Amino acid sequence: MAAVAAGRRRPEAKHYILLALAATLAAAAVVTVVFVVLSPARVGFTVTSATSHRSGDGGLLLSLTIAAANPSRRAAVRYQSMFVDVSNNTGPTWTNWVRASVKTAMPLVQPERNVTRIHATVDLVGGKWAEEFTGKKTSHGFGVIVTTMARFKVGVSLTRLYDIKVSCGPVDFFAKHSGTANCTAA
Repeated sequence: MAAVAAGRRRPEAKHYILLALAATLAAAAVVTVVFVVLSPARVGFTVTSATSHRSGDGGLLLSLTIAAANPSRRAAVRYQSMFVDVSNNTGPTWTNWVRASVKTAMPLVQPERNVTRIHATVDLVGGKWAEEFTGKKTSHGFGVIVTTMARFKVGVSLTRLYDIKVSCGPVDFFAKHSGTANCTAA
């Protein structure tokens, strides 16, 4: 009774409930802000160059350059690994494909608001198989699949590892001028 007389009341259950609700709301707001800040940037890929040359051993060398665009103002990209596969159009899609050798060193860090060029080559040994794969160099509709594992860096924080896969095409290695192609999510 003395506590009531002094103008102070004991906290009731409803006060504890309101305090718990306020703490839950504050925690949810913090988690939401963290997820928004650490959300991945939108990266885009384009094949900017596709050419072919005779290799020194009589084979055929298909070369391509892929532009990776990171338009984000806040997130850098760290490509852990990258695979580039080239498929021809002389058979069912993705039945006949070859893994390209990525010449750009990985891991690769791409700063904010940057376009980075990634170089890859396919060395086809001469002979019947190379002629069939390239349609005797008359195939003008190759497909390219780019698969990369990447993390995004916002300030000092790294996001989880993301698997990014895009399909590019049609790519023409045998055009008079270097072939280009846009890429879409695969």
